[in-house]
Amino acid sequence: MMPKESFIFGMVHVILQLFIIVWSIYFMINKSFSLVIGVGLIILAIMIIRKPFQLIRNYWPRYPESIIEIKVLNQGEMTITPETILNILKEDSVRKAIKTDMERINQIRFKEQWRLGLITPSMDKYDLSFSQLSLAERLNRGFNTNTMINMEEKVPITRAAILYSTNWFNIKYNNILIIHGTTIPFISTYPGWSYFLKTKKSKDEYLNIRDIEINTERYSAKNRSKSLNRFLQEDGFPLKETYVDGDPFTTERGGIVIIEKGKLKIIHKEYFVQSRLIDDEGNLIYLGLDEDFNPSSTWNGFSMKPAMSKYLYKCVEYNEYIPIVRYRSFPFISSIMLPIIDTPMSDSGWADLFINRLEQGQLYIAKEKTQKEWIEMMDKLRQLFFETITNRGYHLLGLTKDRLHLQDYMMKKQRILYDYFQIIDWSLT
Repeated sequence: MMPKESFIFGMVHVILQLFIIVWSIYFMINKSFSLVIGVGLIILAIMIIRKPFQLIRNYWPRYPESIIEIKVLNQGEMTITPETILNILKEDSVRKAIKTDMERINQIRFKEQWRLGLITPSMDKYDLSFSQLSLAERLNRGFNTNTMINMEEKVPITRAAILYSTNWFNIKYNNILIIHGTTIPFISTYPGWSYFLKTKKSKDEYLNIRDIEINTERYSAKNRSKSLNRFLQEDGFPLKETYVDGDPFTTERGGIVIIEKGKLKIIHKEYFVQSRLIDDEGNLIYLGLDEDFNPSSTWNGFSMKPAMSKYLYKCVEYNEYIPIVRYRSFPFISSIMLPIIDTPMSDSGWADLFINRLEQGQLYIAKEKTQKEWIEMMDKLRQLFFETITNRGYHLLGLTKDRLHLQDYMMKKQRILYDYFQIIDWSLT
């Protein structure tokens, strides 16, 4: 069955089984049939309902946040080849849409959440060897915060700032929350404190992150800087005044070019939580997308798992789109446009375009490979990363701050990808 049909099938059967449960309870209360028969029907319904529930969960409708229609394609343009992808990327309407998205990398909306995390040399270890030890060896080594976060496949964050944090009821505030900042909060025993913003919130309006100001008329922020950059510096974030490259005051922006019923369109998926990491010198660490869709008021670690783009796959599958290329911003000017952890869309029929602030890009077009071959590629990349970080004493900053070793790692990563992708240099200008 197609995704929509599977979802409808699941919904119908869930409703049917729920009706049987309610109906059984009603007749048991009215003593229309025995307790044994009623309980038997309820147990049977509960057993049957599990599969329909799974169908609903797997094929829950996923829709794009916005759709831009480009043009109607002729039959010859419907066959997806590397040449077709390059020709589509030459379309003026496509290039204009890409340019608009790339101009928003310094901006944020209230409906999103932006997070800044600080990783320091004392808290940057990513050591998975603990999980391979025996119980006795684990007890001898001992547990600590770093170990527990590593076991969740995350790297610890020493200090964090969350723009537009949420409360217990997932209601967002027009604020910035500082966790483990160096400025003593109003209640000194609290690990974090929330500060209201002077800049007014707007759900759909894009605001430049650097232009956001703190409301210093509030008692908790008196005698502090209004400027977001200076405010964060006062709380122990080693941010620079300006960045020539790798600016942490940025967001992920992009879109997906697709074909739907013979029409070329660009869709935008609702973005995840926007996260940025910096080291103790204020330099950006770009591991990849943070696929957290749930804004919150806590953040103790950044996932070291490659982004799987599950929501994007489900959106394309549910709406029966034909994917052409996903384009996304890349925060560095580099000859190799790849995140440290993430990979391009690793599935036959997809293409991924990384674009830096100079509007230069690298296009990764997936070759025809089996699922087993894609799994083998991910295993090779995982092995490369673990070997590299092990050689650096399990310290993430030992890799990211050593430019020669980082460049060597990225070159080895790209050499692996050459067997699975056609890599083409591209330019928006």
